[in-house]
Amino acid sequence: MNGRIRLFVLGACLAAAGLAQAQPDAFAAARERGELVVGVPYLAPPPAAGAKIRTPDGLDAAMSDRLGQSLGLPVRLRQVSPGEAASALAAGQVDVVLADGVGPQPESVAAQPTGYGARPKAVIRSDTKLRRPADVRGRSVCMAEAATASKALAESWGAVVRTYRVPSDALVAVREGSCDVGLVDDAVWEPLVRFPEWKKFSSTLTADGARRERVWLLPAADSASRSWLGQEMRAWDRAGAWKAMTAKWARDVAFDVYLDQEVPDCHG
Repeated sequence: MNGRIRLFVLGACLAAAGLAQAQPDAFAAARERGELVVGVPYLAPPPAAGAKIRTPDGLDAAMSDRLGQSLGLPVRLRQVSPGEAASALAAGQVDVVLADGVGPQPESVAAQPTGYGARPKAVIRSDTKLRRPADVRGRSVCMAEAATASKALAESWGAVVRTYRVPSDALVAVREGSCDVGLVDDAVWEPLVRFPEWKKFSSTLTADGARRERVWLLPAADSASRSWLGQEMRAWDRAGAWKAMTAKWARDVAFDVYLDQEVPDCHG
């Protein structure tokens, strides 16, 4: 009897583990191609020859890589705006698209929520008096080019907006005093300012702007991929994937800033 119980438990564990593996029919085109093509709203221009590779804005690249790992496939990113998602999916140019919020989509496109949502949050020196969005009118606010929600929010404040290729460039500007405020996702703000070198940049503004959830867009007719992707997102949530990804992003960007900052911040 004990042997049967052990076999039953082993079988249940194997079945549970199998949920993390893609069903044979899920993302069939990507399997046949041998590569998962993920559409993302923005791809930063490649660095100049000889320049160091820097961490991109947001978690799109990390999410895409993790999805590829679950499928056992390498990943290629392709820039696809939300308005181009339906046509890119229909033409087979991409297997899935990451978008910021659901938004209006044709019936041919289905949206799978990821469970990851964020809104812009300010990175400010602790010895300044900037505390409310109204305080930054006419002041410089910096963010990565990809951070369109941050850009729109800063513009609504009446700030002088400056965008940079990658987030580390914007944060270097904050540290060196050439920018009053930096904007990053609130989900990565806390793990970033935990680092000792960011303690004196751990002030922020009162929360403003809408929280937006990242969603996967895929063909509505592809029921196998939709079913598997829903299971996968629940598995990510159970595994604490978002905490792990935001912590890694913060660590990587903090290191990027350390390497990028040619001189100590001018305020000492």
